[in-house]
Amino acid sequence: MLNLFAAEGPNGLQLASDINEVIWGSIAFFVLIGLIVWKAGPAIKGMITGRTERIESELETARAERAEAEAALSASTADLPDVSAEEDRIRAEAQETAARLKVDLKAKAESDAAALRSRGTADVETMKRQAMADIQEEVARVARDATEVVVSESLDDSAHAELIDAYINQVSQAG
Repeated sequence: MLNLFAAEGPNGLQLASDINEVIWGSIAFFVLIGLIVWKAGPAIKGMITGRTERIESELETARAERAEAEAALSASTADLPDVSAEEDRIRAEAQETAARLKVDLKAKAESDAAALRSRGTADVETMKRQAMADIQEEVARVARDATEVVVSESLDDSAHAELIDAYINQVSQAG
Protein backbone atom coordinates (compact mmCIF):
# COMPACT_ATOMS: atom_id res chain seq x y z
CA MET A 1 0.00 0.00 0.00
CA LEU A 2 1.12 3.47 -0.69
CA ASN A 3 1.84 5.89 1.95
CA LEU A 4 0.73 9.28 0.82
CA PHE A 5 1.94 11.10 3.86
CA ALA A 6 5.46 9.84 3.80
CA ALA A 7 8.05 12.48 3.26
CA GLU A 8 10.92 10.27 2.53
CA GLY A 9 11.34 10.22 -1.08
CA PRO A 10 9.49 10.24 -4.29
CA ASN A 11 6.25 8.42 -4.32
CA GLY A 12 4.59 6.72 -7.23
CA LEU A 13 2.11 9.55 -7.88
CA GLN A 14 2.73 12.73 -9.79
CA LEU A 15 2.90 14.83 -6.64
CA ALA A 16 5.67 16.86 -5.22
CA SER A 17 8.02 14.97 -3.09
CA ASP A 18 6.84 16.76 0.04
CA ILE A 19 3.17 16.02 0.61
CA ASN A 20 2.91 18.63 3.36
CA GLU A 21 3.63 21.25 0.80
CA VAL A 22 0.74 19.98 -1.34
CA ILE A 23 -1.61 19.94 1.65
CA TRP A 24 -0.69 23.40 2.88
CA GLY A 25 -0.76 24.80 -0.65
CA SER A 26 -4.20 23.31 -1.21
CA ILE A 27 -5.46 24.67 2.11
CA ALA A 28 -4.10 28.12 1.26
CA PHE A 29 -5.69 27.96 -2.19
CA PHE A 30 -9.11 27.03 -0.84
CA VAL A 31 -8.86 29.66 1.93
CA LEU A 32 -7.95 32.26 -0.67
CA ILE A 33 -10.84 31.16 -2.94
CA GLY A 34 -13.18 31.28 0.07
CA LEU A 35 -12.04 34.81 0.95
CA ILE A 36 -12.51 35.94 -2.65
CA VAL A 37 -15.98 34.37 -2.78
CA TRP A 38 -16.84 35.75 0.68
CA LYS A 39 -15.55 39.33 0.17
CA ALA A 40 -15.50 39.85 -3.61
CA GLY A 41 -18.45 37.53 -4.39
CA PRO A 42 -21.20 39.98 -3.42
CA ALA A 43 -19.48 42.77 -5.37
CA ILE A 44 -19.07 40.54 -8.42
CA LYS A 45 -22.63 39.28 -8.03
CA GLY A 46 -23.82 42.92 -7.69
CA MET A 47 -21.90 43.91 -10.82
CA ILE A 48 -23.35 40.99 -12.78
CA THR A 49 -26.85 41.69 -11.46
CA GLY A 50 -26.47 45.43 -12.15
CA ARG A 51 -25.26 44.75 -15.65
CA THR A 52 -28.14 42.36 -16.25
CA GLU A 53 -30.65 44.89 -14.88
CA ARG A 54 -29.08 47.69 -16.96
CA ILE A 55 -29.30 45.56 -20.12
CA GLU A 56 -32.91 44.60 -19.32
CA SER A 57 -33.71 48.28 -18.66
CA GLU A 58 -32.13 49.31 -21.95
CA LEU A 59 -34.02 46.54 -23.75
CA GLU A 60 -37.28 47.68 -22.17
CA THR A 61 -36.53 51.30 -23.11
CA ALA A 62 -35.72 50.19 -26.65
CA ARG A 63 -38.97 48.20 -26.82
CA ALA A 64 -40.93 51.24 -25.61
CA GLU A 65 -39.18 53.53 -28.09
CA ARG A 66 -39.81 51.03 -30.87
CA ALA A 67 -43.49 50.85 -29.93
CA GLU A 68 -43.66 54.68 -29.92
CA ALA A 69 -41.89 54.83 -33.29
CA GLU A 70 -44.24 52.22 -34.76
CA ALA A 71 -47.24 54.12 -33.38
CA ALA A 72 -45.90 57.38 -34.84
CA LEU A 73 -45.26 55.64 -38.16
CA SER A 74 -48.74 54.19 -38.32
CA ALA A 75 -50.22 57.56 -37.30
CA SER A 76 -48.23 59.40 -39.96
CA THR A 77 -49.08 56.84 -42.65
CA ALA A 78 -52.73 57.04 -41.61
CA ASP A 79 -52.57 60.83 -42.07
CA LEU A 80 -51.17 60.46 -45.58
CA PRO A 81 -53.78 60.60 -48.32
CA ASP A 82 -54.36 57.62 -50.52
CA VAL A 83 -51.93 58.23 -53.37
CA SER A 84 -53.87 56.26 -55.96
CA ALA A 85 -57.10 58.10 -55.15
CA GLU A 86 -55.26 61.42 -55.36
CA GLU A 87 -53.72 60.35 -58.67
CA ASP A 88 -57.16 59.40 -60.03
CA ARG A 89 -58.60 62.72 -58.87
CA ILE A 90 -55.79 64.69 -60.54
CA ARG A 91 -56.21 62.73 -63.78
CA ALA A 92 -59.97 63.32 -63.73
CA GLU A 93 -59.40 67.06 -63.20
CA ALA A 94 -56.88 67.11 -66.05
CA GLN A 95 -59.33 65.35 -68.37
CA GLU A 96 -62.12 67.77 -67.41
CA THR A 97 -59.81 70.72 -67.98
CA ALA A 98 -58.73 69.33 -71.35
CA ALA A 99 -62.37 68.82 -72.39
CA ARG A 100 -63.27 72.37 -71.30
CA LEU A 101 -60.27 73.79 -73.15
CA LYS A 102 -61.21 71.84 -76.25
CA VAL A 103 -64.77 73.20 -76.14
CA ASP A 104 -63.52 76.73 -75.40
CA LEU A 105 -60.95 76.62 -78.19
CA LYS A 106 -63.52 75.27 -80.65
CA ALA A 107 -66.00 78.00 -79.68
CA LYS A 108 -63.28 80.65 -79.96
CA ALA A 109 -62.19 79.32 -83.36
CA GLU A 110 -65.79 79.37 -84.58
CA SER A 111 -66.26 82.88 -83.19
CA ASP A 112 -63.04 84.05 -84.83
CA ALA A 113 -64.04 82.43 -88.12
CA ALA A 114 -67.49 84.09 -87.98
CA ALA A 115 -65.88 87.46 -87.22
CA LEU A 116 -63.42 86.95 -90.06
CA ARG A 117 -66.26 86.04 -92.46
CA SER A 118 -68.22 89.06 -91.30
CA ARG A 119 -65.22 91.34 -91.76
CA GLY A 120 -64.58 89.81 -95.17
CA THR A 121 -68.19 90.33 -96.19
CA ALA A 122 -68.04 93.94 -94.97
CA ASP A 123 -64.77 94.48 -96.85
CA VAL A 124 -66.31 93.01 -100.02
CA GLU A 125 -69.35 95.29 -99.67
CA THR A 126 -67.10 98.31 -99.11
CA MET A 127 -65.02 97.40 -102.14
CA LYS A 128 -68.19 96.92 -104.22
CA ARG A 129 -69.49 100.35 -103.21
CA GLN A 130 -66.12 101.91 -103.92
CA ALA A 131 -65.94 100.18 -107.30
CA MET A 132 -69.48 101.32 -108.13
CA ALA A 133 -68.60 104.88 -107.07
CA ASP A 134 -65.43 104.73 -109.15
CA ILE A 135 -67.39 103.39 -112.15
CA GLN A 136 -70.06 106.06 -111.73
CA GLU A 137 -67.41 108.75 -111.48
CA GLU A 138 -65.64 107.39 -114.55
CA VAL A 139 -68.93 107.15 -116.50
CA ALA A 140 -69.78 110.73 -115.47
CA ARG A 141 -66.34 111.94 -116.56
CA VAL A 142 -66.58 110.11 -119.90
CA ALA A 143 -70.12 111.42 -120.41
CA ARG A 144 -69.02 114.95 -119.53
CA ASP A 145 -66.07 114.72 -121.88
CA ALA A 146 -68.29 113.32 -124.64
CA THR A 147 -70.96 115.97 -124.00
CA GLU A 148 -68.33 118.69 -124.03
CA VAL A 149 -67.03 117.40 -127.34
CA VAL A 150 -70.57 117.14 -128.81
CA VAL A 151 -71.65 120.51 -127.46
CA SER A 152 -68.52 122.32 -128.58
CA GLU A 153 -68.85 120.84 -132.08
CA SER A 154 -72.58 121.61 -132.37
CA LEU A 155 -72.46 125.13 -130.98
CA ASP A 156 -71.45 127.96 -133.14
CA ASP A 157 -70.02 131.18 -131.82
CA SER A 158 -73.35 133.01 -131.49
CA ALA A 159 -74.98 130.11 -129.54
CA HIS A 160 -71.90 129.89 -127.41
CA ALA A 161 -72.07 133.59 -126.58
CA GLU A 162 -75.80 133.29 -125.73
CA LEU A 163 -75.08 130.39 -123.33
CA ILE A 164 -72.36 132.37 -121.60
CA ASP A 165 -74.61 135.41 -121.24
CA ALA A 166 -77.45 133.27 -119.86
CA TYR A 167 -75.11 131.70 -117.33
CA ILE A 168 -73.78 135.09 -116.22
CA ASN A 169 -77.34 136.38 -115.78
CA GLN A 170 -78.28 133.30 -113.78
CA VAL A 171 -75.25 133.66 -111.51
CA SER A 172 -75.87 137.41 -111.00
CA GLN A 173 -79.52 136.78 -110.06
CA ALA A 174 -78.52 134.07 -107.57
CA GLY A 175 -75.86 136.31 -106.02
